[in-house]
Amino acid sequence: MKRAFLALLTGVSMAGCATPTTVSCDYDTAADFAALKTFAWMPATGNAAGDELLVKKIRNTLDAQLQAKGRAADQATPDFLIAMQLSGKSTYGGSTSVGVSVGIPVGRAGRVSVGGAKSVPNERKEGTLVVDFVEPKTRSLLWRATASGAVDPAATPEQQQQRIQEVVAEMLGYFPPGK
Repeated sequence: MKRAFLALLTGVSMAGCATPTTVSCDYDTAADFAALKTFAWMPATGNAAGDELLVKKIRNTLDAQLQAKGRAADQATPDFLIAMQLSGKSTYGGSTSVGVSVGIPVGRAGRVSVGGAKSVPNERKEGTLVVDFVEPKTRSLLWRATASGAVDPAATPEQQQQRIQEVVAEMLGYFPPGK
């Protein structure tokens, strides 16, 4: 179970490059995002706490991309905190059928066919990554980005890292929000 869940969440590391990822963003329109220069991480909770390597990859990628946007890590007095949520599920759609048929000749021009088939549903693994930027004192939500997409459980760690970089870049493309 843990291995399947790990593979599922790894796809937020997310699936092969041909698989589309849906990214959405929402934010507090009253927040002053220009003042958000330093950040710190909130402790991992829920599903995120269960996959240390995936969390580390996502955190390192977010840190690097936020620093490229002029933000800096500051555990003592951050302007905003970062929280992360991970989830995954299996979905089923369509099916693949496999069958066999045997024709038996009967008479001069006739035949009788006997056969059978088995239908197997197509299973697809999906993962979701939610990144929240939270005000440190009030713990109110300032900004949220959500990425969802198909997961490739067979991806190598290098492919996972590449996919994480792409997804995080797309998410942070919405930060800071334009006024």
